[in-house]
Amino acid sequence: MADFGELADQDITLYRHVLLAPESSVAECAAALDTTSDEIDKAVSRLTALGLLRVQDDDRLTAVSPLLAEATVLGAEDLELSARRAALEQRRDAIRQLVPSWNSTLSQVDHEGVVEVVSEKGMANVLMHYADTCRDELLSIAPGRMAATRIDGRTRVANVYSSRRGIKTRAIYQHVALRDRATRSYHNELAQNGAKIRLTPSVPGRGLVVDRSVALLPVSIDSGGQGLAIVRDRYVVAWVVATFEQLWAEAAPLEDVINKDHDDTELDQTRAAILRLMAEGEKDEAISRRLSISVRTCRRHIADYMAQVGAMSRFQAGVIAARAGHTDTPAPPFR
Repeated sequence: MADFGELADQDITLYRHVLLAPESSVAECAAALDTTSDEIDKAVSRLTALGLLRVQDDDRLTAVSPLLAEATVLGAEDLELSARRAALEQRRDAIRQLVPSWNSTLSQVDHEGVVEVVSEKGMANVLMHYADTCRDELLSIAPGRMAATRIDGRTRVANVYSSRRGIKTRAIYQHVALRDRATRSYHNELAQNGAKIRLTPSVPGRGLVVDRSVALLPVSIDSGGQGLAIVRDRYVVAWVVATFEQLWAEAAPLEDVINKDHDDTELDQTRAAILRLMAEGEKDEAISRRLSISVRTCRRHIADYMAQVGAMSRFQAGVIAARAGHTDTPAPPFR
């Protein structure tokens, strides 16, 4: 069946005509509306499928009340949807019956000591468990760009999930993170959900602290793979929190880095020429040929500049550069 998101003008015109001239034939409708029988046939097909017209045995048309057509055509679908919703809620309730068992099992300390190490296979479950059971505060320390490792992806999901739940979230990243578009998008997503983000030149490693009572730290395991240490020792957790607070005090807020004065950006002649050509719409390959530099060097200059001025796209970077006068520095002679 065709998409009936909206009736065509021809459909509405035909329906109104049949209301005024009931039991008109297709030929009579075509003549009255100054169109072809083929066009009328198409409109009749659409209106009939919606239950708005009935075609009699002698090819004459009768209009049907829209409310009656709705009840006739959509009634069965409404019943089916209602049944599917009920079945969906039943499955949802059945699944959620096991949530207390899930939380209580993962919350139990069934090992000696206060440090537990889980393998890579269990990381996702552990991270989502603590993201779900976190009640007050989540502290996160991460290196630069959005890494491709599985634990980084799972940490990202846990952070976003917690911030969306209204958990007080603070995260520290390296300045180099702003060079990566995916990471900048992730930062924006966190900030929009209420998270506070700061940037620092370097971090000691990656880690999460949940409600200042549990620290989740990546570790290497004996098999050579990656694991996750769940640390509950209050002294160790306190040290991790103190380290975080020291880094937080020395780090710069994300908004300050993005909104800093663009005039502080130092540009040499090559970068100014790159920005000018980029603002003019030139591609990286064309810019590199004109300035006799490699495409990689060209893209590095553009990425560095975007990070310095907090631009989220090449177009925005070009606008900022033009307005700030960063494209006015004389470029070196083209060779």
